[in-house]
Amino acid sequence: MLIFLISIWVLLMLRSAFSEYYYYQSVKNLEPEVWQQLGSPKYFKIPMVFVSPNGLKLLKNITNQTVCEHAKKHRQAGIHFLLYVALVLIGSIVFFKFA
Repeated sequence: MLIFLISIWVLLMLRSAFSEYYYYQSVKNLEPEVWQQLGSPKYFKIPMVFVSPNGLKLLKNITNQTVCEHAKKHRQAGIHFLLYVALVLIGSIVFFKFA
């Protein structure tokens, strides 16, 4: 059972990571003006720029459909991952409380 839970966790984490990467790349390639205004971030600085208040303002003004779809998929993947982690934690607490 533990291997099953861990494998689902890994799959959801990889899905989230890939959707995040595709979102960043779509902004970089399809919206170069926005990418320049974000400061052309590199490597580990990219996620920080995308969640900063100024970065969020710039990203909300994007009208490219591909970028918007990648943003939507990125958000959904993150929500699914966090919900799974929360459900496993709550289930574990309940299990160990009554075991």
